[in-house]
Amino acid sequence: MTFGRNVTIPAALACMMSSPFAILPYAAQADELSDAKAKNEVLQQRIDQLAQIPAPGAIYPGGPPAPSAGAGIVGGSFPRSILIPGTDTSLRVGGEIRTNLTYFFNGGSPNGSPPSTNVLNNGALNTTALNFHNTLVGGAVVPTSNSARSRTSSITTLSPQQTKFNFETRTPTAYGEARTFIELDFAGGSAFSPGTGAAAGGGAQGPLASSNNLTPRLRYAYGTLGGLLAGQANSNFADPDADPPQLEFGGQVGNPGVTRIPQIRYTVPLAPYGLLGAFSVSAEAPETDAFTAGQGQVATDTGGTTITANPTLNCLPAPAPAVAGSVNCSIPGNLPAVNPTKSPAPDLTAAWYIPQPWGHLDMSLVYRPTLQLKDGLFVDKTLSGYGGHIGGDVKPGWFGWAKDAITFHVEGGENIGRYIGGNNTMFSVVSNYPTTAPGAGGAQAVVLRSSFAFGANTSYTHWWLDNLRSYAGVGIQHHDIPTNLRTVTATGSTGVSAICAGGLNVNRLTGAGTCGANKELVSASVGTIWSPVAFVDLGVEYAYGHRQTVSNTKGDVNALVSRITVRF
Repeated sequence: MTFGRNVTIPAALACMMSSPFAILPYAAQADELSDAKAKNEVLQQRIDQLAQIPAPGAIYPGGPPAPSAGAGIVGGSFPRSILIPGTDTSLRVGGEIRTNLTYFFNGGSPNGSPPSTNVLNNGALNTTALNFHNTLVGGAVVPTSNSARSRTSSITTLSPQQTKFNFETRTPTAYGEARTFIELDFAGGSAFSPGTGAAAGGGAQGPLASSNNLTPRLRYAYGTLGGLLAGQANSNFADPDADPPQLEFGGQVGNPGVTRIPQIRYTVPLAPYGLLGAFSVSAEAPETDAFTAGQGQVATDTGGTTITANPTLNCLPAPAPAVAGSVNCSIPGNLPAVNPTKSPAPDLTAAWYIPQPWGHLDMSLVYRPTLQLKDGLFVDKTLSGYGGHIGGDVKPGWFGWAKDAITFHVEGGENIGRYIGGNNTMFSVVSNYPTTAPGAGGAQAVVLRSSFAFGANTSYTHWWLDNLRSYAGVGIQHHDIPTNLRTVTATGSTGVSAICAGGLNVNRLTGAGTCGANKELVSASVGTIWSPVAFVDLGVEYAYGHRQTVSNTKGDVNALVSRITVRF
């Protein structure tokens, strides 16, 4: 616009000055002023018109605009999409604004930045305060009050952190449809991000003291070409179409996971082979998720939990003429503290998805080839893991209720770990690896054990009206954690149980330390959702969860969840 205006002003002024009107004799001062004003207005209008004509390359650096420029919006190749002018690509922008109001009758967390809106899976249930009434004092069991649990009742959270937005494109090609999808929400905050609060040096108060500055979090980012998919998407082992309906964000326990994971996947339709549905295989980002005696729960993608270097290994041989075999600890060796878990190869999955008029059926397998514990010194042990899943949904159609639906999941396996629920307290292998890196003698006593786990859930949804539905669901997740491992020292001697020692152990009574690992989680919920218009949901849900640890201490969470969702 500025370029056009600068070019045309001198030309227009020259034209005006060369006009006969510029040299007319003055008739009267008032008439001259009136005429000049009128001419200036006309001139300014013309200048503005000329300024709207772009110079070549000024607005379209690549040349003239496409023939479709300025044309009306054309619908795209899939619902709610538009065709990008001048291309074969269809684009859809979507998302939703979510506001969650959660009231914890008990089992919530009174502190957090930002506060968690999750109640069940990957929520308050995983770490809810345990209900104990005694402890050890001087070797004797005495009653005590559970102050931690008393703080978990009567807690209210209100947050829009589940708000999300996404972009999707689809383009026809000679190799099939190319598609991209990216979605973000605002549930990525922590005590260090959004960056306010004492932990981050921002003062004693958290983000709600002034403004709830939530942090965007990547949920999905993948592209497809024909049957090939690459990027972050739902695990091929999972089946979101069979997940129970839920207002509470985490959902029921017992879902197959991982929820969202980087992967490379290929899908083949089976109709050409006379079979139903589609078959898919994937290689997914690996992780060795372990539980050790010295570090507790640790995994290859958590760098914060490390082992301590062994001081006797952190010394170099003493220089001559010292006694042979002696060491000089004033000379430091090269032995940094490390996270002992390691993942050499990706996890492999296969799934068969069968859509039917009555619902669908999904069967999947996972193989985890290298769950490795390797500290770079003396310990180098590897196990593998495997598991299977079957799930689906059924529309029974009884009593003429065509929209009612039943969902179900059942999965289990050896060292399946995170592939049950994507649960952040699940792990696969268990070890007695100590707090301090073992020496050559101690390494012989370090063992790596497998653990078996299974999960299941089901739900039923009834539609009272086309815009009013109610649902109920239950789930369970069980983990057999081996506790018959013995602690090990740097010299190789063993002691009490490495995972929740028995006897008069205060940790067994309070669920502290390794005794707090979750052995079983149970969840249940019931709710109703009303949609006054197609893109708005108003709902309320009661959620209950029960937690049992390795030492059989128990805890419960009860909460009321209300959510308002407006989609776009």
